[in-house]
Amino acid sequence: MEASGPNPLISSQKSSQLHAVLHPLVLLTISDYITRHTLRQQSVPIIGALLGQQNGREITIEHAFDCHLIEAPEEEGGYLLDNVKFTARLEQMITVHKDRQLDFVGWYTLLPAGGPTPTVLPIHNQILQGWNESAVLLGFQPQEVLNHSVGGKLPLIIYESNYEADDSKADHDGEDKKMDDGEPPLRLKFREVPYSVETDETEMISMNYIASGGGNAAAVASKDAQPARSVESNGKGKRRLVESERESSADILQDEESTVTLTREEEETLAALTAKANAVKMLQSRIQLLIAYLDSIPASFGSKEYVDDGSMDTDASTMAPSLTVLREIKALTGRLGLVIPSDDESFNKEMASEKNDVDTINLLSTLMQSIGQAREVGKKFGIVDGCKANQQRRGDYPGTPTFSLPGTSELLM
Repeated sequence: MEASGPNPLISSQKSSQLHAVLHPLVLLTISDYITRHTLRQQSVPIIGALLGQQNGREITIEHAFDCHLIEAPEEEGGYLLDNVKFTARLEQMITVHKDRQLDFVGWYTLLPAGGPTPTVLPIHNQILQGWNESAVLLGFQPQEVLNHSVGGKLPLIIYESNYEADDSKADHDGEDKKMDDGEPPLRLKFREVPYSVETDETEMISMNYIASGGGNAAAVASKDAQPARSVESNGKGKRRLVESERESSADILQDEESTVTLTREEEETLAALTAKANAVKMLQSRIQLLIAYLDSIPASFGSKEYVDDGSMDTDASTMAPSLTVLREIKALTGRLGLVIPSDDESFNKEMASEKNDVDTINLLSTLMQSIGQAREVGKKFGIVDGCKANQQRRGDYPGTPTFSLPGTSELLM
């Protein structure tokens, strides 16, 4: 049943200039919690805490964790936060992230497309009274995920708390009633906060690792798909169906490749080669674009009557080139001399010389390490040999004769 009017919990006042900076790790944590909650078929609501920083009118949301709830039948939502467990978990998370100085900035839950409902008020009031008076609410809208589009808006909205005067009891019946000198009661409402997504270097590593994990995902072909067949005739008017050997062999190779599991080093190598291949393809497309642009220059371009208007746009009907674009192409080709060496022979000699220097340093380092190890072995052997010789002279070395043998110094004499 659709709502007949606007959401009474949404504030109609202007924004307070508060801005939120959302990190991708929070989105991954929320999606993981929703997935586990759905697979386990749990009936409790999805509630979690948000950690971040607040600098003036900017709030950063950098980390999130799920919260333990207790039943509260007297409340409208039916659940409240467990004060003891939530406080202990919050202290642990703040201690873990003390180098980044993260603090409790809000909480998240699932919300419909219309916005917050009265069921979120008990937990929100509990958070405002117990931990943060300016906590924000991140509402994740799962129904918007089904209508997602590439480059579209994220299925979430961030709200801030705002106490406004309750005008719902205004007199509309025209009767005279007693006037109250006191202020009207304040009611908690939510006001939408604009946000932006920001990613740091450490999160980029995690995002790249998660994205590269899809490289091992193999598409399972349908077993009900019929193989390609062709009609073969033997010249006597008889025909028979023959399966394509080429496609059958290709299916076998595809099945073998789908069973291969790549290691982490192989995944990184594959990702690097894929990135380089994409870069080469993009470079080739840009070069072809420049060549096509230069080929479209009319023959009358070199005449003196041509006047440049300083614009970089071209007319598709006349294909009149722009001198600004041509100057940039000329500057680009002029810089190629800095990338491509003019004398290949001297460049190769210099590269070989530098390579030999690096190899020589590596060999010297290996040689010095080997000498150090040999010196250590010699010291240990000298200690063992000296102890053995002293014991043989005293006659208390087990299993050896009591008389003394000539040492190495006596043999050399």
